[in-house]
Parts: sequence; C-alpha cells; structure tokens
Amino acid sequence: MASPHRTDWRFYVFIRDEARRGESLEDDPRTGRPSTSRTEENIAAVRRMIEENRHTTIAVISDDLGLSTGSIHTIIHEDLKMRKVCSRWVPHLLSDDEKMRRVQCASAILTEFGPDGHKRITDIVTGDEKWFYFFQVPHKRQNMVWLGEKDARPTVVKGGFRSRKQMFIVFFSSTGPVSVVTVPKGQNVSATYYTETALKSVVKNLEKTKPTRLASGKVHLHHDNASSHTAVKTRQFLEESKLQLINHPPYSPDLAPCDFWLFPKLSEKLAGINFQREQDLARKINAELRTISDCEYSECFVKWMTRLQKCVNLRGEYVEGV
Repeated sequence: MASPHRTDWRFYVFIRDEARRGESLEDDPRTGRPSTSRTEENIAAVRRMIEENRHTTIAVISDDLGLSTGSIHTIIHEDLKMRKVCSRWVPHLLSDDEKMRRVQCASAILTEFGPDGHKRITDIVTGDEKWFYFFQVPHKRQNMVWLGEKDARPTVVKGGFRSRKQMFIVFFSSTGPVSVVTVPKGQNVSATYYTETALKSVVKNLEKTKPTRLASGKVHLHHDNASSHTAVKTRQFLEESKLQLINHPPYSPDLAPCDFWLFPKLSEKLAGINFQREQDLARKINAELRTISDCEYSECFVKWMTRLQKCVNLRGEYVEGV
C-alpha cells in the first residue's frame, strides 16, 4: 500500500507540470445569464419608460422590467446621465407673445439704464402694494434650533387665513426708501387713491431730494401692470408731474425689484413678531426700511439689470430657478 505522503507528492508534481505547460486548471467559460443587467436592451427600455412618463419611479421601472432597483439606479444615473429634480414653479404659463413682450421691455430698460445706457439708475423710483400680516409666519429655516438628546421639539403657531393684515404702498430708489403709505382698512387702491395719495407722496418727497431732476423730466417711475397703475388717470398724473414711466411686462414679478428683493426681505425681518396695532406694524416697516444700507438698495438695482439681461438671453422665460 502506497504511503499517503507519497500520493500527495505525485499529485502536486502533476499540478506543477500542468502549470508549466501553460494549461489552465479553471473551468472553461460557459454561455448563460450575463453577469450584469446593464445591457443595451435594458438601457433602451429604461430610457423609453422615462420618456413616456417623466414622473415614474425607480420602483415602478424595476417591477415592469424585472430588474433590481440597484441596477435601475445605476442605469439611470451612470448610463443615461439623468437625475430627478422638482419642477420649477412659475407665476404664469407664458405665451410666445408674452415672452416677446418681456424681451422687448427688458431690452428697452437695458438700452436706457444698462452698462452702456445713457440714463442713470439713480433716477429710477420703483414701488408696489403689499399686504403685511400682523403676525408673519417665520420660514422653516428660521425656526431651526439645536436640541439635546432629551429636549422636546418646540412648536410654533402657524397663522391662518383669519390673520389680520394691512396693505402698504412702498416706493424706493437705489439710494433708499422714497415713500411709504399705509392704506386704511377697507380702502380700495383705485386709480384715484393711487394717484392722489401714493404718487402725490412720491412726488412731494422727490421735490425735496431731486427737485432739478424732477422738474427736467429725468426721474423715471417703475411699477407693475395693476389696473390702478395703468389707468388713464394715473398716466395723466405722471405726465403732469413729469415722471417718465418705465414699461413693465405682464406676469413678470421676477423682473420687479419689490417682488424679487424688497418685500421678501421685509417679510423675513417681520417674521415671528406679533403686532397688536396698525401703528406698530407701520412703525416697524419704516424702521426696517431705514436700516437697509444704501449699498444694499444700490445692489438691488444692479441685480435688476442682471435679471433683465438674463431674461433677454432666455428669450423671455422666467429667470428664477434657471
């Protein structure tokens, strides 16, 4: 009977000789299921499902194609180079004519007040109406606090539709606030009220700060297309006061300095404060307008010009979120 050690020795010699002859001891490759699901056929199927329904999910695609969610995730992100993002909210679905109008207005303002324009940004006064709540709900990020392991999560009362509110008409320029009008409760901002109260206040203050520019017709007024702003009575008042009107395109809050800068800034400063009286709210708004530096007001108008140029470049599309 051969020694077990001798048998083992012969076996190892056999393996050594086979290796020297370059013969592999591994199994020959066999046909069968591919080791990956990232085939051209599967990639095309995933692309087709996404194009048919842009809201579809990885789980739905996985169930329909019989592939793992990991494979679908890899195909979408690495092979198709796609990502899922939230839709962009816009104030209005712009028609082609409205986009063209936005481009025309933006181009006209840039021609006059842009870097190569012949008019001064400091001669522009812009304004609008705005409802301010007696209690402005803070943004979620303003309510974030650090908590210990056993600390209870704080609560904040959210203001409902019954919250008291007050309308203000605010005008400002690149050097600071020009006029703030508190609209009495129940008062409708008609063309008559707008001209005889709001715009007369603007003109009165401009006569103190820019008498020469106003008298020579070099001060320009910008506001949106609210009915009281576009009324015949309002246009007649602007002519008589020698205020030059800057045309504003319809459905364009993204191109109005009050909407994209001043009012959001004021709302953030008022957030979390509970006002009991109209006078307190008005006093706070006036105080906050004065605390904004001249540099910030000036930068707002520079941002406005940048937005106008972006609108032109985008052929009239909304500039926010792009």
